[in-house]
Amino acid sequence: MVMSTVEVRAQGLRLASHEQTAIAPSRSSNSSPIVALKPRAQHADTMSAYSVTTMRLAQGQQHATSVQIAAQSLQQVGKELSKMKSQLSQALSVGVAQMPQLKEQLGKGKQTIEQTLQQARYEGKRVVDNELRVKLDTADIRRFAVPGLNIHRLSERAEQIRLDFPQGQSVMIQFDGQSDGMKTLKMLDRSLIPMGMRASLGEDGAILFEAQESAYRQMQQKVQVTGQGHRFPAGQPNTLLLKPDPEGIAELNFDLSHRDGIKQSIGKLNKHLQQVHTSLYDARQFQQSLNQEMTGLASSRLTPDSVNQQLEQWQTNSEQFSFAFRALNAQANVKRHSVVALLK
Repeated sequence: MVMSTVEVRAQGLRLASHEQTAIAPSRSSNSSPIVALKPRAQHADTMSAYSVTTMRLAQGQQHATSVQIAAQSLQQVGKELSKMKSQLSQALSVGVAQMPQLKEQLGKGKQTIEQTLQQARYEGKRVVDNELRVKLDTADIRRFAVPGLNIHRLSERAEQIRLDFPQGQSVMIQFDGQSDGMKTLKMLDRSLIPMGMRASLGEDGAILFEAQESAYRQMQQKVQVTGQGHRFPAGQPNTLLLKPDPEGIAELNFDLSHRDGIKQSIGKLNKHLQQVHTSLYDARQFQQSLNQEMTGLASSRLTPDSVNQQLEQWQTNSEQFSFAFRALNAQANVKRHSVVALLK
């Protein structure tokens, strides 16, 4: 009989897979070192993905509705602007004297446009701003400047300026005559936040204010300014008209006193009509992009049934994997005991 000596070393078994999960021998046939899959964690991740997808779909539907409202409103505005342009063109041909109701008609047209823009809302928020641009979040914000309030104007002069707004609120602006004015702007911005306003810098150095549409209307486009004799006169406050930046439909006016005035008025209408066309194009592009994104989300959306089905599949795979390991572990133990018996 040929006897052979076999050296048995503890070693792990490897299952062929992409990650090659290592399995070490168990201390007993009843214990298992396998780190089991965690269905609860997977369930949380899956439900989290489901919630995010649902939220994005809901947000997309809200945006789609807002853009649709904006597009419909812009179409109505465009029709009214075209009607007003036709009236002015007729006046240019036959003369204003032949159209005694022209001024009234133009006034009603502008009023109709303003009402259309005010009513173009989704969940209380305007979706088209004063410049006829589609804005889903900031259409209610108006920007304006106080004439003469510029960080580059007399920058070498130190001066304290007081602004009194019609609502009874006031703010102080301190120019030190040394810095570039940005420090002053930042301090002003912080002072305006409690008043529901903000301050920023225009391209030409003008200080621009931002306020809600309702607050801007309450100001009646007026503010009182008191200086120290440099940028603004000292003593009694001076009432200044606010300057919208930029001007929009609310500032639309018509000069019917002469032909050049009528031509200029037609030019303003053409500018607004061009903006309507641009905004409608942007709205269509946004809708197309949104539809593609919504379609992709809807096709990959997980339903509660699919989530449960996925979890059941994971559980089944986990059980099959555990069964396969136990079988392999048992075979390894049998071979180990056989070799040990032969050595005795």
